[in-house]
Amino acid sequence: MAKTKNPHFDDKFISEQKNLLLKIREQTINDIGQKSNEDLHVDSDEVIEDGDQAQTYLNQNLSFGLRERELHKLREIEAALGRIEEGSYGICEEFEEPISKKRLQKVPWTRLCIEAAEQLEREKTQYSRIG
Repeated sequence: MAKTKNPHFDDKFISEQKNLLLKIREQTINDIGQKSNEDLHVDSDEVIEDGDQAQTYLNQNLSFGLRERELHKLREIEAALGRIEEGSYGICEEFEEPISKKRLQKVPWTRLCIEAAEQLEREKTQYSRIG
């Protein structure tokens, strides 16, 4: 796929963001790999008391949740790299306007400008109170 020029950001900024995304992707993959299956395995010989067993299961659930977040982050990073290639990186998916450089530098895989993200958060909060 041929790279499309992004009209909102200069090539230097896009290149820096791509390098940052690649670095974070590598770190995330390494983090996922380092969390070995031992974290998720319960050795029945070691589980003596109900309290120990409960703590082990809580730790397992925490590990699953952390891994799911890491995998979600990895998918978002891959999507951001795709947007760089197609020339739409840094454009808010909600308002279709450029996302601030400062926000992109802090969360390089973001799809939303700060206004859209805040609006989404308000809607989630409002919906959770109703439900």
